[in-house]
Amino acid sequence: MACALVSTGCVTTNLHRFCMTASEAPEVHGANTNLKPKSNNWRFTGKVNYNYEKKVDISENFHWNKTLDELFDGEKIESSDAAYKMGGLDFTGKIDYLYKSNYFVFGLGAGYKDGLFNHVTFGWSFSHIEFGVFTGIYYQYSDLQYYGEVVTSDCEDEGDCQKISDHNSELNTSVFGGAYAGIYLDKLFFNYSVSTYTPNPQISGKGLNIPSITSHYFTVGYRFNDWLEITAGGIFTDIDDAGTNGGYTGGVSFYL
Repeated sequence: MACALVSTGCVTTNLHRFCMTASEAPEVHGANTNLKPKSNNWRFTGKVNYNYEKKVDISENFHWNKTLDELFDGEKIESSDAAYKMGGLDFTGKIDYLYKSNYFVFGLGAGYKDGLFNHVTFGWSFSHIEFGVFTGIYYQYSDLQYYGEVVTSDCEDEGDCQKISDHNSELNTSVFGGAYAGIYLDKLFFNYSVSTYTPNPQISGKGLNIPSITSHYFTVGYRFNDWLEITAGGIFTDIDDAGTNGGYTGGVSFYL
């Protein structure tokens, strides 16, 4: 099939429908307190998240990966109906390890949010503020549905073009990253975290270039003692120029 596509030099893949479920980007934040120098701790977090259920139209932002265009000699894609299906109720479970030298903080984390994710964190912590950056891998299961046809000049004339369609669950592996900042006053703390990733679905073994998903988390929390804290806040998600969505989050963390 690849040889046929290359030899014709004039192939269009018409997707009449593309829809996949997509989650908000995972949340990552700092220690929520002024860690003592040369100290470390473990944090176990459980959160409940609710985002408004929404179908985000991504038709204007949807096209083949550029390298695939070059591989298949200018093959192009046209889509009349492409969307992310987002929102609903989900649960986040997470484990973090944080170590502070003098002011520098290093962290590792792993968790679950509609799929597994892990990350590494680099930050700085002072008496009342902290900030940092992070990067990691997000393994997300998505429900993917599409149908369309592969069109060449010959099949278009004969009205017998190859139909393509599928509806399945597949694992998407994406790099995600972002930054965080926090303010803590005694036992009360305020956090902001921004996290972004791009889903990586494939159709017939070909990667798609689709919009990235960026989630902003604004939370406030209270630390009762050295081992227990609660948090609550809002989520604002931006899907490139295709749309936005909102939601809420709340949970509890235990420290060792």
